[in-house]
Amino acid sequence: MASAVSLLVSGCAATNSTRTETVAISDDVLSVQGKSPPQDANAVYYILAAELAGQRGQYDAALDNYLKASALTRNVNMLQRATQIALYLKKTDKALEASSAWLERQPDSVDVRRLTASLLLKSGRVDEAADHLIVILGTPGVDIETTVIDLVKLLNAEVSKEDSLRLMRRLSERFPRMAELHLASALLAVDRGELQYALNETDKALTLHPNWMRARLLQAQVLSRMGDSQKAKEIMRKAMEGEPNNFRLRLVYAQYLAKSGDLRGATKELEKILAREPRNEDALLAMAMVQMDSRQDAKARQLLERLAESPNYRMQSYFYLGLIDARERRFQSAVQWFDKVSDGPLVLDAQVNAVTALIFQGQTADARQRLVEVRKQFPLQALRMYMLEAELLTKDRHYAEAFDLLSQALQEMPGQTDLLYARALVAEELKREDVLEADLRAILEKKPDDSNALNALGFALADRSERLDEAKRYIAKALQLKPDEPAILDSYGWVSYRMGDNVTALEYLRRAYDLLQDPEIGSHLGEVLWESGKQDDAKAIWKALLRKNPDNDDIKKVMSRYPEAFK
Repeated sequence: MASAVSLLVSGCAATNSTRTETVAISDDVLSVQGKSPPQDANAVYYILAAELAGQRGQYDAALDNYLKASALTRNVNMLQRATQIALYLKKTDKALEASSAWLERQPDSVDVRRLTASLLLKSGRVDEAADHLIVILGTPGVDIETTVIDLVKLLNAEVSKEDSLRLMRRLSERFPRMAELHLASALLAVDRGELQYALNETDKALTLHPNWMRARLLQAQVLSRMGDSQKAKEIMRKAMEGEPNNFRLRLVYAQYLAKSGDLRGATKELEKILAREPRNEDALLAMAMVQMDSRQDAKARQLLERLAESPNYRMQSYFYLGLIDARERRFQSAVQWFDKVSDGPLVLDAQVNAVTALIFQGQTADARQRLVEVRKQFPLQALRMYMLEAELLTKDRHYAEAFDLLSQALQEMPGQTDLLYARALVAEELKREDVLEADLRAILEKKPDDSNALNALGFALADRSERLDEAKRYIAKALQLKPDEPAILDSYGWVSYRMGDNVTALEYLRRAYDLLQDPEIGSHLGEVLWESGKQDDAKAIWKALLRKNPDNDDIKKVMSRYPEAFK
């Protein structure tokens, strides 16, 4: 087995080196079931070709030749090697082909069966995966809790909600007294938003293991999300009373108190931990977070600077020190802290916060360049970065640049609805009505009940006094979907005004303005009031908005159309 791994590694290493290495073919690679090397010339050829391809970094060719060799020899080493390379290349179908054959040769291997089950799940073959999982869970000595928790992670990443829950129900029915399965089902249900089902599953787990702390904590979490914070708090308090020296549990309780807003209670619990374990870094970090939430930034800074000396908490400390400086408007220092976050899960957030700090300093060009770099470093976050950069450009009224940027993004992600919607709004500013309408219609083809797109298209037509009946249909549909949305109420009032129905227009515009004192809504309401003979009411609304929003474009337009109202 070892040689199969080592040769794969040596092949990978060759891509990062200019040296030419000779890879020896060891006996266990060429042997078949412990016998002498194969006499089949084809098998030997394929093995040698695979080894040479691996050495040269030609992994597709190596995989193809290992699969051909394994088909002739059914050698476990060949099957293992083929599986590893297919996984490295992210070729799920080939990996599954090889691992399935490998499992046939080693049916008692739990690891191979687990790998095969995971590949089946990734391939959408849920029922076949379930068959393997049943075998695994029924094997004596298997770490059941780790197995099912890893399964939940895989299901969340690879499998639909319906298939995931169906799989877990099947496993639970097969092993009704396996508490770990009920806990795993609960975890999955929480991630899927099925809170009542999650609560039922935690109850089943606790019926089987009443003192299982992990299940008890999950039960409290679910209750909290369902709105029963008091019961959740009581469950955690009782659990802690049962294990007063369990500082890990006390830490979780303190974190729960902090999240629920009881910062004083959280502080007391953390102080109890630190009184006994003054160097407990988890508690020190939690205390720093509570102090930040309590606006005790000086105290938090002291703890974070102390934790910055710890290899385990250095990156988190840099990040939160950056947040403190940003909050205190020391933006240059904040950027320096964020730039120190070089690895770990906070790298992306640090870079985005650095961009925000640069924007506050007026360094727009640097901020944009950073967003480009973040897109390259985190390609899965490209959409978010494009949207942030476009927002930055539109805020500075660089509409043409924003339009070009969003068009570039749409070339990379054709039909992405968020990008289409953003470009439609920019197109409106550029008077590109053709693009605006085309982009919004493209969204509605994919999402006919998208209330934002319906409202935007209807309002655009109404504002131009074009196809008013069609515009009203779009807005009315959006209003059915979101009857209390101020922007949609405003649009319905506006299209009614354009159609000459001032009574209906005033009804909807007043409702919108009561919900949100927005300058655009106020400008529309004021205009209809003015044209309805209620000039004093219009003046009062416009002047109040002008005091709060002196640079707003909607108010400026009203001032240019009705100058007499502002004398």
